[in-house]
Amino acid sequence: MKSQKGTLWVSADKAIAALAPGQRFSLPLCCGMPQTLMEALVADSERLKGMEVVSGLQVAYPFLADGLEESFTFRTWQCAPAIRKQLSTGRVKYIPMRQGDAVRVFGAGGPWPVDAVLLQVAPPDENGYCSLGVSIGHSLPLALEAKLVIAEVNQRMPRLPGPGSIHISQIDYMVESDRKLLEFPSGDPPGPKELEIGRLAAELIPDGATIQVGLGAIPEAILDSLTHKRNLKFWAMGGDKMVDLAQSGALAQGPDPAITVTETLGSTKVFQFMHQNPLCQGRDLPSVINARVIAQIPRFCSILSALEIDLTGQVNAETIKGQQFSAVGGSFDFLQGALFSPGGVSVIALPATTPGDKVSRIVAQLPPGSAVTTPRHSVRYVITEFGVADLWGRSLGERARALAAIAHPTFREDLQRQAAQMA
Repeated sequence: MKSQKGTLWVSADKAIAALAPGQRFSLPLCCGMPQTLMEALVADSERLKGMEVVSGLQVAYPFLADGLEESFTFRTWQCAPAIRKQLSTGRVKYIPMRQGDAVRVFGAGGPWPVDAVLLQVAPPDENGYCSLGVSIGHSLPLALEAKLVIAEVNQRMPRLPGPGSIHISQIDYMVESDRKLLEFPSGDPPGPKELEIGRLAAELIPDGATIQVGLGAIPEAILDSLTHKRNLKFWAMGGDKMVDLAQSGALAQGPDPAITVTETLGSTKVFQFMHQNPLCQGRDLPSVINARVIAQIPRFCSILSALEIDLTGQVNAETIKGQQFSAVGGSFDFLQGALFSPGGVSVIALPATTPGDKVSRIVAQLPPGSAVTTPRHSVRYVITEFGVADLWGRSLGERARALAAIAHPTFREDLQRQAAQMA
């Protein structure tokens, strides 16, 4: 079978044979990894020396397995637990960058242009378009300009409405598969701290809001606290909890989609929900994780996590004791978009202490070597289980006292004493 670009239906090993040693190629994120192509890639590792993989967060990292050191390195804008130890070896090259810049950085005019793009897509529709389903993000725009595009066509990939598809004429090799997609496991259920933070955050979210939340116990607790809201929309990332909100009646009903995603992280539950569902749409990275686009959405609510925040409002969401622990991701675009959105709400949500209540996450000053993920001038609401601090328009002393007031009681008095000394 051929198309305008010369698309061939081939086996996975023949498709991977089109790659040359030393090339740089892009992979979809998380649940979107094309598993059949990845297995063929690893099987051909002896030939494929010096390859560089480009992508973000993954459910699994088979290309970084022991014994593949000479074949694959990983250039990424994410820093997941599975790859943190690889940062010091050179196999993982972490770039502290906005996720929204991925297409510009790895596109034809960027510093690290890819030679090829590997995709996982749904079967073509009657017009020859294949939805990228659970992982559209950077993959679609990079594929539209890449010299070589290899797609695994999985019968189980959901087809999302919206402009998140590629035509078969824009694919060089297509490999058929029928296998369960990788699933993104949920963490531990929310505890009392997370549930209280979720309740406080939900109070700031109005009916009719468009919401962005991340991963983890706090985002799950926030979503659980929204079932009584109405006409809600969600932005950027899809997950299992959104199915529950749809069933509760919290999602907006109307001509416009209630869920706009560039990535979907979850299980078969959400994959099946999104398949050809008019409530949902899939879009590429530049049209979703983009502060200029977000700023045009009324009542956009951004809920971001953090590792620590100092009394001036500087947020560190990336490093612990100077070592890379997490990443910028889409956080700054979401926060900036919310600040300029009419009626928007920008929230930093974090437990007041580390597990065991031994270390305060609200500190007088960020430790030396800490990343400033969000500068103090861009922070509005900060939430811990002890309350909400509104920093908007407040002086250094006023914001310090507001933050000290929501610290854990063990550390609150000392922080209040230091806050009292600030102007």
